[in-house]
Amino acid sequence: MVRYILLLFFSYKLAAQSPKLRLSLVTAGLNRPTDFAARSATEFLVAQTDGKIQLIRNGVIQATPFLNISSKIRDVDWEGIFGITLHPNYAINGYMYVHYSRLSDRASVFARYTRKSTNPDQADPASELIYLTIPYTNPLGGHRSGRIGFGPDGYLYITTGDSSPGLIGTVGDPDKLAQNLQGLYGKVLRIDVNQGNTYAIPPTNPYANPTDGIPDELFALGLRNPWRWSFDRQTGDFWVGDVGQDDWDELNFTAANSPAPQNYGWPCFEGSHPYNSTCPTNVTYHMPLLDYAGHNSGVRASVTGGFVYRGTAYPTLQGWYVYGDYERGTYWILKRETDGSFQNKLQSITTVTSPVSFGEASDGELYVLSFADGKLYHLTADFIASVQSGSWMSPTTWDCNCLPTTEDNVAISKSHVVFLNQQTQAKSLRLTGSLMLANGGNVLINSNVSGF
Repeated sequence: MVRYILLLFFSYKLAAQSPKLRLSLVTAGLNRPTDFAARSATEFLVAQTDGKIQLIRNGVIQATPFLNISSKIRDVDWEGIFGITLHPNYAINGYMYVHYSRLSDRASVFARYTRKSTNPDQADPASELIYLTIPYTNPLGGHRSGRIGFGPDGYLYITTGDSSPGLIGTVGDPDKLAQNLQGLYGKVLRIDVNQGNTYAIPPTNPYANPTDGIPDELFALGLRNPWRWSFDRQTGDFWVGDVGQDDWDELNFTAANSPAPQNYGWPCFEGSHPYNSTCPTNVTYHMPLLDYAGHNSGVRASVTGGFVYRGTAYPTLQGWYVYGDYERGTYWILKRETDGSFQNKLQSITTVTSPVSFGEASDGELYVLSFADGKLYHLTADFIASVQSGSWMSPTTWDCNCLPTTEDNVAISKSHVVFLNQQTQAKSLRLTGSLMLANGGNVLINSNVSGF
């Protein structure tokens, strides 16, 4: 007969640790997802390359897509829907904004769709109102960026890529389109979509002068492929991850209320490093907060910008910026201090993902889409939680698909029984389920234990 004995040893040695990021699966079964928008804390919209926008309610993909524009899409594998966002007054007006690649000519289309009055779980495909189109004609493809979203000022922000194919080993943006003020490539655009069935130019846009020959929509320049960006909902600071050419991917930070336009440097700089020697030297460039080695380091890279966590479920994550790399499947958390210094922590997440886009729900909780395997995850912190009964020493027992370490807070979930037959450690332990120790098994708890 096996005897089960619970042995808990306490010490109080560890100093405060930075939060540890975890992935908790929300749903699987998505088809090459690209972007995320939240209708509430429990209802999400997820765009796919096949032209469908799925509605997820309480973790369940609904049978009928919220919107299906697959007939308008040119390439259902790589050039479908690039970005979606909801109007700040979506609950009242039902407006959703979509960026997709058009079937007829590959142009980037930025359009508005309206929720059906007869069925709030569907948008009306016939309600399409096109605000803006940008041509992309290179047969090899070209950087489009993809993200659209509203700023704290209520205006719609659109980022565009430099339109260059950006093939590894070639010269990036050879025509310096991202620096060309007469074009829309490699830019941040800002428009006012609160003026009925057309858009207006915000009067504070830096080039809001119809006689200067510069598109009035321009707000910032010098970007290569700013795939994902966000505003900090608390401070209004602007964060953008810009995918590099061969050597450097970068993360840019611009404080709220900084003067416009900001010039982020591409292709004169790749990251903080000079790239195109023919650029003028009398220009002030906005250097990235950080950059990291790209393809030429021997490992492919593609930064995916994220969000600053402003939820309440994970207090230790408060104020940390979460971002990742699509090619490497890696995640970081970054805390920027008021003096400009920052901590940047690589996270030990072993779940295999391809983080293509992060999302923020109405309650400030953060989510991430994994492109290759079609999954949506909730980003959690602090606790490694059991997802089933099983052995403490089995990664499949835990939501991180990893083994707890001495720095981890561990939670055994309700109705789960976790078995341990050897010695291990954890920072803290929370029990709503059961821990069964056998044959000399014990766990050293370095902080506290609760649930008895």
